[in-house]
Amino acid sequence: MKLIKLFLFILFPISGFSQIQGEGEVYLTQERIDAKFGGGGIENFTAFIKRNFDYSKVTKAGKLEGAFTIDEQGNVIKIRITQVLDIESATEFIRVLKMCPKWEPAKRGGKPISIEIKYPMVFNAKAKPEPNATAATENEDDKGKLYNTAGVEKKPDFPGGLKEFYKYIVQNFKNPDVKGLAGKIFVTFVVEKDGSITDVKVLRDIGYGTGEEAVRVLRNSPNWIPAEQNGKKVRVQYSLPINIKAN
Repeated sequence: MKLIKLFLFILFPISGFSQIQGEGEVYLTQERIDAKFGGGGIENFTAFIKRNFDYSKVTKAGKLEGAFTIDEQGNVIKIRITQVLDIESATEFIRVLKMCPKWEPAKRGGKPISIEIKYPMVFNAKAKPEPNATAATENEDDKGKLYNTAGVEKKPDFPGGLKEFYKYIVQNFKNPDVKGLAGKIFVTFVVEKDGSITDVKVLRDIGYGTGEEAVRVLRNSPNWIPAEQNGKKVRVQYSLPINIKAN
């Protein structure tokens, strides 16, 4: 069976001059100051999508297009699919948008306004040679089953314990220079058999680059003491909330 590699080919917003009916007015494009995501432009939103979208859900090549509204408070609302590729990718797009942090809303005449953004995702499929049975078995053995912390006899631990791990985060996490910023980031990562940290994902952040900073700090983490099951080292997915309180 051929393996299909799916990757994001292009991500960009499309806006028009029309107006959407609903609660309040929804203005599109050039008569406004653009909305901002994470303190930056659409590239920050693209990074959020790429970081959280599960591309294994996409079953074929083609174009998916979704649309959503950013309201006057910066919330993402009225999520819908305007061009369906398959049910799986559409469902995944909606899931990711529902967990999207707030934007800095667009403005018109200095006043926050609602806007609509259309967002296409084009997936390109490339066939890979089918690996031989030996290679596939070796790869499976090398990587191993992924456990959660509740399903292992000995949980992974940071050298010196979790207090030391929290200390590492506090010492290395660079808070954004945003007065009064506070909230909680939720991340997951995998502690490998050798104790290294991989597959860091941000499930929720509070914008202004906090998610990207959490990923950076976790990827640079010293190796952990790996988990064990039946006397053997195993891979474990670990979840972690990080509280942020900027000065």
